[in-house]
Amino acid sequence: MAPRGYETTTRTTLSAAKKPPPDSRFPILPGFVRGWAAALLIATVAIGLWCSNLSCVAFKSESPAEQIRCSGQNVVVRAQERTDALLACEGARDAVQFLASQDLDATGEIAIEIVPSLTRAVSVSAAGCYLEPQRLAMVLCYSEFRKLGSWFGIPVDRSLHRSLVSHEVAHCVAGCNFRIAAPAIQAKEYIAYITQFATMEPALRERILSHFQGEAFAGDWQMGTTIYMFDCMAFGVRAYRHFLKLADGRAYLQAILDGKALAE
Repeated sequence: MAPRGYETTTRTTLSAAKKPPPDSRFPILPGFVRGWAAALLIATVAIGLWCSNLSCVAFKSESPAEQIRCSGQNVVVRAQERTDALLACEGARDAVQFLASQDLDATGEIAIEIVPSLTRAVSVSAAGCYLEPQRLAMVLCYSEFRKLGSWFGIPVDRSLHRSLVSHEVAHCVAGCNFRIAAPAIQAKEYIAYITQFATMEPALRERILSHFQGEAFAGDWQMGTTIYMFDCMAFGVRAYRHFLKLADGRAYLQAILDGKALAE
């Protein structure tokens, strides 16, 4: 089944707006203000670290009970509940189909673990992660995900859980498509959030978008690491709105993979 509700466009505009000069964005500050601002930045990064998949390298999970191969896919899922495994297959399928439509190679093997806990996480709000060395997507089982109560500002349901799987699978696929050695966090997350929103049920996507009032990012300079870590969900919404405004979203994603867009 084709992924639901994603848009493709026809011509490319990789620079929607020009980067303003540095001194127009950061006026000269007195020494004590600069020191306070630096401290605030450090605190902001610490608060937001749970959003970053880089924190997932320390996660561990309990041994899952069952392994299945998703029908017609290059995806293996390990989970304790078969319902969770089948939903993960759907989320993986949606992500793979969308990214393949954007000219990413999605033919490699994908491994997903649906787990009851993500131990040693930076925050209890973490619901999933991607372990780059193992090429493994890890997602909380639905019964534990529900305990968060809400996500993206709306009550948790199965559709949200499936979109979480799509997000982490997008990290897996993109990780094999980057043509630079060390992509920036915002580059990885842009692709993952675009995939997540593009493959959501349309009604669910509209509920989330209506909950976040932030406008689309105007250009690459607005999509830095700090703004992502400060509010990763708002980053995802604004990134998706940015993607929708591009003349050719496919070309922009390829520019990210080449390190020509969203680079440090």
